Amino acid sequence: MMRSGEDGDSQILKRDQGAKAAMTKKTGVLGFITMAVILTIAAPMASAQTSWATLDAPPTGIAPPGDVLRPGHLGRQITNVELTTHFYHDLIGLELVGKREQPRPFFINKGLQEVAELAQGVSNPYLQTSRVVLLPIPGTAAATGGPEMTIEAIDIQGIPKHRFNPPLTNPGASYLTLIVADLDKTLAVLKSERTPVITEGGSPVELASWPGITGQIRAVMVRDPDGYPVELMQITPAPATTAAAGSNVLGARVTIVVDNLEKTARMYESLVGPDFKFWLSPSMGDAAYEKLTGTHSQFRMAQALVPGSPVVMQLVEYKNHSKQFKRPYFQDAGAAHFLFMSKNDDVMIQRVKAAHLHTESKSDAPVFISKTTRMFFVGDPQGFWLEFMDHDVKTDPTGTYTR
Repeated sequence: MMRSGEDGDSQILKRDQGAKAAMTKKTGVLGFITMAVILTIAAPMASAQTSWATLDAPPTGIAPPGDVLRPGHLGRQITNVELTTHFYHDLIGLELVGKREQPRPFFINKGLQEVAELAQGVSNPYLQTSRVVLLPIPGTAAATGGPEMTIEAIDIQGIPKHRFNPPLTNPGASYLTLIVADLDKTLAVLKSERTPVITEGGSPVELASWPGITGQIRAVMVRDPDGYPVELMQITPAPATTAAAGSNVLGARVTIVVDNLEKTARMYESLVGPDFKFWLSPSMGDAAYEKLTGTHSQFRMAQALVPGSPVVMQLVEYKNHSKQFKRPYFQDAGAAHFLFMSKNDDVMIQRVKAAHLHTESKSDAPVFISKTTRMFFVGDPQGFWLEFMDHDVKTDPTGTYTR
């Protein structure tokens, strides 16, 4: 159960420590779950593998943990906790940490303020308050009963923020894919509540194929209450999953659009570590995919398994995109980040400095958000953030983590 005054990351750690009873029901793993991170650049199209693309085929299965232990969440900045919970939990079927009816008041989260202070574009980030809801995604754990990847939906108030809903070909855009058991029923429920549909024609399309996925693929793309794109995908026959029997959601992907595929892929690899191995596709073009997403361009993609999981990050490069793209501020509704649970944030910080990068905290170091939990954010070139968190590695000697 999520208590007032606790941030989403603290709640994730509590689930990892055995507080799974707070969930609505137990869930598990999709036999092959992909988490897509779509990257867009202006580099020339090429099919030859480069040094960062070392796999001969799309990755499948489960990658062992390394310096990154597992994926944590897709962090989402939102405008309304109740609307977000209704959309993802009530209508689509994601799990929920805490009781449906419990209060989720705003509180001062000094840890979040500090780790993201340079990404907020305001003179005093400590004026903000926030509240969080955690929505575990069934079928995204590495083993039955293990911690699922969640949506961490954060409503930040008290500082200026805007909607961030760029075209899907623009760098910095992102979207979530949810693999569902019954696409037509799910879409009908969403349409009954006037959910906007992105897919041309307003109906699911059939994708001829997708790397790493076997079976018939039907998909449609909609917008959540903040205008954030959500792809709903059904695979027939249904992929293996340890999601609870009767669950409508079987797994997930996350998609991010970037400016430079090679530059961003190398950056991700340098931070996550050598276990993060990429497969690179040749150029691709699919009229059904264009209809699905409302985009019209060739693309290529790279895929890598996130260590400690069956989750695939999929990197896709469009042939043409705007170079005059807008980067969001961290608090903007529609902005997003991805959490890697790490073995030791000191190792990750060393990699940040070796890459000549700076965290989003002025201290340029991991920040304690509890007595033994540290985290930091680092931005990628187009305004998407990577978060790294460790637990029980060090103890805060000052006690200043207190909110």
